[in-house]
Amino acid sequence: MPVLIEGVCVLLKKGSVIERYQGGYSQFLFDLHDQSKLIESNDLLSISFNNHQEARGYLQFIAERGLKIMLINEDNPQNADALLVDQVFGPSFRVYWLDFIHLGANPHSKARQSSKKQGSKTKNKVGDDEHIVIAATDREMDEKEEVRLMAWGKDEIAFPKDWEFKTSKSMDLEFMRMAENRSKLTH
Repeated sequence: MPVLIEGVCVLLKKGSVIERYQGGYSQFLFDLHDQSKLIESNDLLSISFNNHQEARGYLQFIAERGLKIMLINEDNPQNADALLVDQVFGPSFRVYWLDFIHLGANPHSKARQSSKKQGSKTKNKVGDDEHIVIAATDREMDEKEEVRLMAWGKDEIAFPKDWEFKTSKSMDLEFMRMAENRSKLTH
């Protein structure tokens, strides 16, 4: 199941946390002081931060706890257990195990087709006015090859508890401006 990416996040492979984090998964949860920022799926964990500096500090912290972090204690990005992901600019580096997907208005989506037929929006699919970003593993992408055409259903994406698009960081003016005016340079 893909996870929602909003603002600045640290994205982790759940299996790596279970295997390498000192004290295991339960210690990881204990060390995470604000679990409301945690989004969990079968394969991925996403932790939301207010800014890049906080996220980088957290990457340093989890590197000290045994996880492999690119440019801290790992030189090969393919071996990294976690990385910084920005809603606008994407992952801090490319890894084989992650796909970064912008979901938005799609003229071929089942949600749009069914809403036209029914005359109302369905609550199951990501709506046409809801432009969100998700991260999925390569395995999840293989299982759902038609993702670019059919979109993901809301029940197929891990969201924070009580999340609503209207009050999300995706609607935050700063992120909307950054997305609108984003540079074409590699960051």
